[in-house]
Amino acid sequence: MKDALDRLCLVTSDYHFQVDGEIRTTSAFLRFVPELLPLARSIEVCAPVHASGAERGFSIESERVCYRPLPPSRTLEEFLRRFPRDGLTITHELYVGMRGADLIWINGPHPLLPLAALIARAMRKPYLLWLRGDILMTVRVKYVARSRRDRLAARTAWYLDRLIGPSARGAAVFYTGSSLARYGKLAAYAQSANTSLVSEAQLATRPRTRVHAPLRLLWVGQLRPVKGLLHLLQALRTLRDEGHSMDLRLVGDGEQREALTAEVAALDLTDGVRFAGYVAPGPALDTEYEEADVFVLPSLSEGIPKVLFEAMARALPVVATEVGGVPDVVCDGENGLLVLAGDARALARALSRIGSDRDLRSHLSHGALEYAQAHTATAEVERIRGGLRAAFPDLWRAAE
Repeated sequence: MKDALDRLCLVTSDYHFQVDGEIRTTSAFLRFVPELLPLARSIEVCAPVHASGAERGFSIESERVCYRPLPPSRTLEEFLRRFPRDGLTITHELYVGMRGADLIWINGPHPLLPLAALIARAMRKPYLLWLRGDILMTVRVKYVARSRRDRLAARTAWYLDRLIGPSARGAAVFYTGSSLARYGKLAAYAQSANTSLVSEAQLATRPRTRVHAPLRLLWVGQLRPVKGLLHLLQALRTLRDEGHSMDLRLVGDGEQREALTAEVAALDLTDGVRFAGYVAPGPALDTEYEEADVFVLPSLSEGIPKVLFEAMARALPVVATEVGGVPDVVCDGENGLLVLAGDARALARALSRIGSDRDLRSHLSHGALEYAQAHTATAEVERIRGGLRAAFPDLWRAAE
């Protein structure tokens, strides 16, 4: 059996931008791409690339990973608006990128997915769909008004949801969370998978035994409506009113920053909520986890967030909403507490429990660390390798 493929073509809609001639991104998934290098000798990433961007993000430091830039689109509506102009260019670049690849890896759900799958099928190239979230739920949360834009987004999401099944026919589907298993019904092969970024060196040496006063809550991600942060702020206000002393640190940036800042002021929480802004992966982000007591994830829709693995690797107890693939990682009462999405009072009750019960915190910390130890990046890549061998056995047979 071959140890690795010669070339993997990765198609993704993740946001990229140019900084001093270098392609950067803030995508959590792209941080996982170097972990895939044991599977392929080279990886070409086909992704939208903007001509400029904020002075942040990271670049992939490997000569074995290269980019094929696609015309930029940052949102679903922008992609649809630009497609009549950019469609031929996108199709051509995808064709060229796929032509020399042994295997096509298509991220989704996104309008690029059915197009890339159609091209791969026409070229008779083996491909897999890597599904990271529920497009219907994401659009339902983000586009809440009755505007023309929102109706268009909802209609597009409906069609895209129904195109994923036919796109998966005869291919492989890797889905992040059992809630997305429905997309694998027509696939030749389907498997649940994760993209942990945790290395052995990042694992805590022991469970947590002490906490700060006030209790330090940590959230990490992009400031977007789908992350449920307004509910988290409401929960923190409830906790304050009930006499619980807790502070919240929000690590990340995004479109909702201004609205969240205004809500913090309206709820009179300015002394207990800190916006840390974007923190690049590495020592600075590691410090954020180390200095926290509890990790909280109030999302309204998710796949399986990498931040869960990162928090558990530091033995942090977790309070999260039971959406998407989160319950596949967080076992209620074992390595964290699960609550209903959008329920600020339930979130407050769970945080109150974890803040006041030392034995519960210790139990959850121990369970979180155990889970992280079994789901390092190395372990997850081996699970993916096993799935790829099962899905595409001919690709891995040694040449005669």
